[in-house]
Amino acid sequence: MTASAAVLAPPDVFTDEDCPGISPHPAVPSPGRTALRWIGQGVAPGRVVAYTCSCRMTAYELVACGGVYQIRRRTLPRRGVPPVSWTADRWRRGEALEWWRRLLAGHAR
Repeated sequence: MTASAAVLAPPDVFTDEDCPGISPHPAVPSPGRTALRWIGQGVAPGRVVAYTCSCRMTAYELVACGGVYQIRRRTLPRRGVPPVSWTADRWRRGEALEWWRRLLAGHAR
């Protein structure tokens, strides 16, 4: 997926030695970003087709299930934020890849 490759930072930027630097890190959210609506359960278990690095407090996965795509958000346990949540929207592949690109670029969260 070429869109996510553009978000990868050079290895010398990472200060945490535990980060392998092989998965993209989402950009800092931009001020005019689109707010995604998050819910507690996804369509069904699916196949992860893209993911962000898990070295941060929040990691994201693009999940496919029978031609329907959703984004799954995994967070470290903290008050008021569920550890796993899903986007309320479901998309076809092309739309899902566009939302994934927006999330990585900081234009959606």
